[in-house]
Amino acid sequence: MADILTVSALNERKAYVGAVYVEFRSKDSMEKFVNSSDILIIGDYMLDKMTKLDYYEKNKERTKGNKERRIRKREEDNARKKEEKRQDIIRQMTHGAVLHLTNIRTCIHGNRNNYSDDIDETELGYKHIKEYFSDFGRVAHVDYNPGDTQAYMRFEEEGTALEVFKQIGADKGNVLFNNCLVDMDVLQGETEIDYWRQVVTILKQIQRKKRVNQLKKERRMQRTSVQNS
Repeated sequence: MADILTVSALNERKAYVGAVYVEFRSKDSMEKFVNSSDILIIGDYMLDKMTKLDYYEKNKERTKGNKERRIRKREEDNARKKEEKRQDIIRQMTHGAVLHLTNIRTCIHGNRNNYSDDIDETELGYKHIKEYFSDFGRVAHVDYNPGDTQAYMRFEEEGTALEVFKQIGADKGNVLFNNCLVDMDVLQGETEIDYWRQVVTILKQIQRKKRVNQLKKERRMQRTSVQNS
């Protein structure tokens, strides 16, 4: 024991890390202790013997492994949460109910072969789209702003978009309605899920705003009641 200078169970940060640091008087004494076949037992634990440098290298590898496991777990958790949200959107969707209108161009009313002053060029409007598709099914909502080159036509009932798509011959190419030539397709797969993800987000924001406004209204009424009393 004369070769031992200090014994500490704390590292440089004064924190216990499950190891005991033993400082020897000489390097030879340290190597003799580490390389000996003696089994070191303290209480109920059998301890490994190694140099401080070897311990740090081993601890570095363990720390690196722990970090990689944490990163992997975080990625797995994020992927699981993302899939849970995706499945939640799928449960709330009205499947096959959304038509996507693209390449919306200016509608020309009048004689197309006679470019005279009586030709009326007007933009396709929200009302035009809703009225046209109301003949094919119950319209839930139209996502469109005048001047846009695309729109989303949402029906109330599942599968309506595909039925309408085939009924009006959109599967054959461009469709002319209300003197407007547009391209159409039915949202399906991940594209449909992405669309509904936006719809659900907007609906939640609207509901949250309504709750906030309702609370504000109730508080105003309470203050008015207190003042009157």
